[in-house]
Amino acid sequence: MSRVQAIMRAITAASCVSVLNMSDIAPEILELAKREYGENCELVKATEWSYTFKCGPKAYCRISRFMAEKDFAVAAKEIRERWPQWDQRQRVDFASNWWTKSMWTDNDTEILEIIMADGDDQVWQCCTQAFLKHPDRDRAVGFFVNRVLQYSLEHAPLNYFQVLGMAKDSRAVAAILPFYERYKSEVEAESVLGVQEDVFRGPIPYFPYLSAAGALFKLTGSSEYEKAIRRFFDHEKEQVRYWAEHELDVEGPITAKRRAEYQRKHQ
Repeated sequence: MSRVQAIMRAITAASCVSVLNMSDIAPEILELAKREYGENCELVKATEWSYTFKCGPKAYCRISRFMAEKDFAVAAKEIRERWPQWDQRQRVDFASNWWTKSMWTDNDTEILEIIMADGDDQVWQCCTQAFLKHPDRDRAVGFFVNRVLQYSLEHAPLNYFQVLGMAKDSRAVAAILPFYERYKSEVEAESVLGVQEDVFRGPIPYFPYLSAAGALFKLTGSSEYEKAIRRFFDHEKEQVRYWAEHELDVEGPITAKRRAEYQRKHQ
């Protein structure tokens, strides 16, 4: 599972307001949920594009209908008619589930064109990997280089870093480098501030820094960025060590540990 998939499958408990009857879902989809997330999965919400399951006291997971249902599809003509009427929530719900489909067609390229022409960073960031399937790769990369330069949300454009690293187009280096340099100086403040208890929301941007370094390493192959990431393999915080391993696609001790824990939990 990619980082983008993992992020988009995680949703808040507040959005799951009512429990649905298990008869509302095909048995094979419930079986898929239990294989992925454990035997205690319970269907709590269904939208036009996805199913949401409660998998623990505070754990909620989502499965796209485009992944779960073999023949599930939507015509670009329908999306073109409905897209202007949808609010932000509806657009994000569609885009975040639609991009996960395994088979790509001309119809999907047409849908992506609709999203590109009339969207914003909140929508685009939840379907970044769909752009890698666009037949005009040069145009898709140019689109995201421009979005990195003009990003409008408060948090860092990490999904854009990721997809540009995957695209391996050198044009992205100049766009990502200023973020990397800024995060690098902020991470160095750890020597003064100390290791942060909350590495997710603390003042030191561990994850953004490692994401930018990982993208630059994929884009350039430079040992500078590889070394910048590897120095965190021994960090005091396990989560930071995990992020570092992930950016270099290394199954280090933390990644192996978490994979084993996941397999035991979902056997």
